Amino acid sequence: MTDLISTEPATGAILWTGTSGDADAAVASAREAWPGWAALALVKRIEAVRRYANRIRAGTDELSELIARETGKPLWESRTEVESVIKKIDISVNAFADRTPQRQLPSAANMRAALRHKPHGVLAVLGPYNFPAHLPNGHIIPALIAGNTIVFKPSEKTPAVGQYLIDAFGKAGLPTGVVNILHGGPETGKQLTANDGLDGVLFTGSARTGIALNRQFASRPDKILALEMGGNNPIIAWDTDDIHSAAVLIVQSAFLSAGQRCSAASRLIVKDTLYDRLIQEVKR
Repeated sequence: MTDLISTEPATGAILWTGTSGDADAAVASAREAWPGWAALALVKRIEAVRRYANRIRAGTDELSELIARETGKPLWESRTEVESVIKKIDISVNAFADRTPQRQLPSAANMRAALRHKPHGVLAVLGPYNFPAHLPNGHIIPALIAGNTIVFKPSEKTPAVGQYLIDAFGKAGLPTGVVNILHGGPETGKQLTANDGLDGVLFTGSARTGIALNRQFASRPDKILALEMGGNNPIIAWDTDDIHSAAVLIVQSAFLSAGQRCSAASRLIVKDTLYDRLIQEVKR
């Protein structure tokens, strides 16, 4: 039964339809695939995510248009998101090399000490609607390189973009079960995070949901929890005579992505002697 419908904000046209998935089945699939993926040589895992990047690169126009249609972003902004998806691969490969080298450590006579890093296991990735490709991709790629398997639940507001990413992983030849998609709304997300088969949750979204997850996992130090939530950011205008440029920067900071960014300015702090001129220019 179809219970998920994604429509274009600009036109109201139906863009994608689907059904909510089974969280327990998705976690079981990821768990089954994990030993083989973790045992794969690092160079092979990196090769796999580079093939995925090539798939995204080849479909830049298609994915950019899909993001624009499903989120309502202008096409130029959607293109910058796709560029970020592609660039994340090299960033993650370099970060992994910097942060997880194997080291031989000084030790007592007749003893050896070494530092090695191992993957966590099965990780849930909960993606937001404002950057439906870039932000979940930013969790998924480092996790895959490190040897983890993934259950990805995209926002119910942007399921088509989430499905596109998963299809790209499949076309890149990743083994079945390494990256799993789980469509659904808040109840599906709750079912997923309640599954004890998870070894961690990587979340980007609202502060309210993030706080609930923090409370849920506070007594589980054995599970990794990464939270990226909304901000309440001030922008400060002080000691400037260039009122026009200041107003432009304020508007850009507040309203890029329709204000749906964690880095968007939420408050304006302005020197009282500039207030009247600056506010008038911001309104204009």
